[in-house]
Amino acid sequence: MGALQRRKGANGDREIVNIFKAKGIPAKRISMMETGGIDKGDVLIAEVWKAECKVGMQVPDFVYKARKAGEELLLMKRDRKQWLICMDLELFLDKFI
Repeated sequence: MGALQRRKGANGDREIVNIFKAKGIPAKRISMMETGGIDKGDVLIAEVWKAECKVGMQVPDFVYKARKAGEELLLMKRDRKQWLICMDLELFLDKFI
């Protein structure tokens, strides 16, 4: 991974942390290097949820297209994989926190 990609990812992590902090929710970036590989993920939210952040063209456009207007959640499951849920961050912050 090049420096540009690492910087873009770190900027995305910081953006998410700042969004949660603005809503009064504790959040911080975590590093596997800092934790000796124990914590995986990019961000720790409310000392409970470990989140992986993806930014850029690697995020498939079909995820945005699959959620039709008026629908709050997108549930997805690839063959032989676990179910995933995708929702708008602002909706999550407004309804569940």
